[in-house]
Amino acid sequence: MAYNTKQKEAVLACLKEHSEGHVHAADIAEHLAKSGSKVGLTTIYRQLDKLVEEGVVKKFVTEGSSACYQYVGDGHCGEHFHLKCESCGKLIHLKCRTFDRLSAHILEEHGFLSDPGRTTLYGICGDCRAKEVQ
Repeated sequence: MAYNTKQKEAVLACLKEHSEGHVHAADIAEHLAKSGSKVGLTTIYRQLDKLVEEGVVKKFVTEGSSACYQYVGDGHCGEHFHLKCESCGKLIHLKCRTFDRLSAHILEEHGFLSDPGRTTLYGICGDCRAKEVQ
């Protein structure tokens, strides 16, 4: 059984509030400070590690940027691939039937079972590409 502290509950509440996106530990620290909670960054990382271990939070570690976290209490994030912008760092959930078919192909033709929740494709997002054109 997991032991809940005020700090852990504060971190979890922040993640739930931002459940449609991803947040960095520094974002959580800033949010908690603005709301009057004094939780240090080290404590936030420790609580995030516990929440990841419990399976309530998903940690995304990508090259070139700090880890980001998302509340996945319902476990929905393990069902799809992700896209990571190498320019701005945005992480996009890719809910696309084409990638479901790709996973099936990889399994059928190559005998390899992919893990969509841990599979990330790197590139440049549409917003960053549009900025480059200007």
